[in-house]
Amino acid sequence: MKQIPLFTNQESKDLDSLTISSFGFSEQTLMGMAALSVYHANEDLWKTAESIWIVCGSGGNGGDGYALAHFLFQEGYDVKVYQTSPNKNNAGKFYESLVKSTIGSVGDLKSFAKDLEEAEVDSVLLVDALLGTGFLSPISPELKNTIDLINDSEVIFYRLSLDTPSGWDPYALGQDSKKNQSFIYSDSIEELGTRKWENVGYIYEKDSLIPRYYEAIGFPIRTHLKNANFSKRYYLEPDPEKAIQVLKRKHKAHKYSAGSAIFYGGGEGMEGAILLSESAFSRLGGGISKIFSPSKAIANLVLKEDLSKMAMSSDFETMVLDPFFSKTKTLVVGPGLTSYPDGLSGWSLGSSKTLILDAGAIPSFGTKLPLGERVILTPHVGELNRMTGKNHNTVQEAYDTLIPYSKENKVYVLLKSFVSLLVCPDGSSYVWESPNPKLATMGTGDLLSGILARYFSLDLELSIPETIQLALSFLDHSKQLEEPYPSAHQILKSLVELV
Repeated sequence: MKQIPLFTNQESKDLDSLTISSFGFSEQTLMGMAALSVYHANEDLWKTAESIWIVCGSGGNGGDGYALAHFLFQEGYDVKVYQTSPNKNNAGKFYESLVKSTIGSVGDLKSFAKDLEEAEVDSVLLVDALLGTGFLSPISPELKNTIDLINDSEVIFYRLSLDTPSGWDPYALGQDSKKNQSFIYSDSIEELGTRKWENVGYIYEKDSLIPRYYEAIGFPIRTHLKNANFSKRYYLEPDPEKAIQVLKRKHKAHKYSAGSAIFYGGGEGMEGAILLSESAFSRLGGGISKIFSPSKAIANLVLKEDLSKMAMSSDFETMVLDPFFSKTKTLVVGPGLTSYPDGLSGWSLGSSKTLILDAGAIPSFGTKLPLGERVILTPHVGELNRMTGKNHNTVQEAYDTLIPYSKENKVYVLLKSFVSLLVCPDGSSYVWESPNPKLATMGTGDLLSGILARYFSLDLELSIPETIQLALSFLDHSKQLEEPYPSAHQILKSLVELV
């Protein structure tokens, strides 16, 4: 699995300093490389604009804006530059001076507002270089007014932010409602030199993550990863082809080598949840499985669907004594349960088994978790709030809570949301930023539990993050469904056809 590092704003600054102090790059050179990367990455975009306006702050982000303005002007584009105040960064001062000597003038925020009033509708492509990764909220009233003008203007048809949308602060967003925050509503973001942790989950329109593009500028990223200051945050990138290939059965497979699993859940009236989880496992090639449930109706429901399946009414403690329990290494507990199972609190799993806890098996705050090296919790945001006793409004807030939680309880936590977050007991974390609105339907969490069980039952000799990456990659294939609002059963049917 290729690990793509995510750097915090502070780590990005440290990397910037390392590049200059230890590798001999000048800040002026880095600024020029950043601007040139943005220029070449967006050559088709520049051609769509009658005029390109760049608004620059007084720091390094503003310097990037001046440098970009220089390249655009020299290549023949109509460019206007505005500033909050003269640049305070030494490299930024160089490019500001360069712009003044070539373009001729730099406007202030008042002239920016005046020009917006006089320009034609949809005539301006705006580059946001106001506030970079060094920004700390709150913003000044004058800058807030400028940001509001940019967001509301019909003159601007596209807003491109350098490094991060000016004013965006996920930590402040978590504390107050979004209505109280002022930030640029970017149409895309160019991340320069490092991929930014604080940009994860950037969204200003419902169900729409704003595109972010990464531009490498020669930072010694691999060298910096060895530094103790790096917080071990990474992207999980989809691997759709491998996700399909590993599910295909080998010619010599038997029922146990093809994968075995136990499913416990489905209280009275909620049996469908555990049936869906098990169905995902078996229909995707699982060799043998057994359903245990507190419901007295479970056996009849299972046998009505498929006479070859095994099911029995049982409590959790009785399930552990079943002979089949010792023969399988993969367990799913929770779909269709309304309360935490008796016997699960403090239960010792055993080193060879993987336990996936979902839905009713997600503990409330203060409840003891089972003990084991391979315990995976899969809460949605509401369940996360319940199990930690805290509310979370951003991915960054969830991360801050889950890092100590996972370490203390020695569990893996996969937070299911439009941006998914996997946090591991060793302090590493992985972000899955591939929102799939087709999964916003009842039963898809149960479906994911069954898919996870299928991959973990295969003994792939992969790490837990690598195995979860495959499960998420496979479920991501549901995006291809033509049905706009598919049910969980329709999603499963489409996935079965892939294997």
